[in-house]
Amino acid sequence: MKGILAVLLLVSFVSPCAQAGKIIFTSNVPELYAQENGYSLAKMSAFVQRLKQGTEPVLFIHGGDSLSPNSLSVYDKGVHMISIMNAMMVDVLAVNRREFNDGIDQVTLLSSQAQFPMVLSNLHDRRTMSDVEGLLPYVILPLGNLKVAVLMTVSENINSTFLFNTAVVYEDAEQINRKIHQARLEGADKVILVTERDYLKAVSVDRLQGVDCILVTQDVEDHQIQDHPLMVASGGVDDEMVVLNVSDESISAEIVHTAQEEPDASLNHVISRFTNQLDVVLDKPLTTLAGPMDSLRETLRSAESSFGNLVLDAIRHYTQADFAAVIGGSMRGYRTYEAGYQLTRRDVQRELPFGGTVHVVKVSPTKLKQILEHGVSVVEDSDGRFLQVSGLRYKYDASRPIGQRIVSISDALGKPLAKAEYTLAISDYMLHGGDDYDFSDVREVSDEVSSQRLVWNVVSDYLEQFDAITPSLDGRIENLTPVQ
Repeated sequence: MKGILAVLLLVSFVSPCAQAGKIIFTSNVPELYAQENGYSLAKMSAFVQRLKQGTEPVLFIHGGDSLSPNSLSVYDKGVHMISIMNAMMVDVLAVNRREFNDGIDQVTLLSSQAQFPMVLSNLHDRRTMSDVEGLLPYVILPLGNLKVAVLMTVSENINSTFLFNTAVVYEDAEQINRKIHQARLEGADKVILVTERDYLKAVSVDRLQGVDCILVTQDVEDHQIQDHPLMVASGGVDDEMVVLNVSDESISAEIVHTAQEEPDASLNHVISRFTNQLDVVLDKPLTTLAGPMDSLRETLRSAESSFGNLVLDAIRHYTQADFAAVIGGSMRGYRTYEAGYQLTRRDVQRELPFGGTVHVVKVSPTKLKQILEHGVSVVEDSDGRFLQVSGLRYKYDASRPIGQRIVSISDALGKPLAKAEYTLAISDYMLHGGDDYDFSDVREVSDEVSSQRLVWNVVSDYLEQFDAITPSLDGRIENLTPVQ
């Protein structure tokens, strides 16, 4: 009888359905300061530590897009976030677009400070035609009785948003399938692919072979997309994280909330070490809002925005250009403000986290139309290239063919553009080809002083002139698209 019992116990122990462990995942979490919606890096850290101190093995996969932008990233180019991720017990960082905000070489430097592997599977440094130094094409990590391979893919448009053609991106299933096959040969029992939505538009899931789970890095409400293979989207400045329950034969997902966790005091100490010196500057009041204002994402990427108007007026005032145009995607506060709210420098930096500088170029009315056409070319997707403006007005109809969507352009008074040339203030990001803007055929107005000031300083200095300011809409942008 004892022998039979021993056999039963052994069979139970090696059951193929035995739980191997858990995988925690999140992405798009660059914000250092806790938010009213429950978001807090210290609470996320506490949740990770609580699970890791339990009886089950736990891996923490970070989906990236988090080294920037925030109030510190312009100054130390992501060093503080690597220290924070070290303290959060990250097991692997899937290197995403915004990790490259300061170029390939900065990623290599940061990899030497990380206490975890950094993975990117389908991008090569154009200078060497090999993997970015310091990054791995995949990593295999133990999880209980299993070995888990983690890969990361980005889409080709990283070259038009952050790397400006300094990289070669392989947007094909065959390339990633070879790496998956190699990981399997090296003993991987489970394969986790971290990727972004745009990559999956180019490479359909049914062409990917041997993937057990796809984790999509997206600033959305976390949710499961499909069952086979399991696909989950997770990310954003909120209190949500994904937990994968992994066994020999299956993977399932649950969405967890961390708002009720007691913040990790040790991580708060790490964060405070970086932020304390900035607080004196960031908490300085600038002006009082005499009316309500919003910086909502859907508005900034499709319509005239009261906050966008303030930013663009500040830029045009600073440069003394005829017009100003900056992409709505550079504004990231995504919030509403009540009348009477006292704006601080912290608010402005949170709204304009990328920093960036301002440049002035000379454009003809024809070129200006081309620029505006590009701005509305994918407006139906709420793309960040949509332009907020100052000094001019434009109307568009998104039901028209791309390249023919601008219905009219006029100056701020509604008069047609009669001059042969105008000065236009734009961001350095646009000037250098970000979001596929093309300024190669225009002449830049040399102004070293203007091009050295960060946008948030330009806006802060402008707002500081007013005891109170009334945000408003004045008809700069009109959407004539027929309602379906």
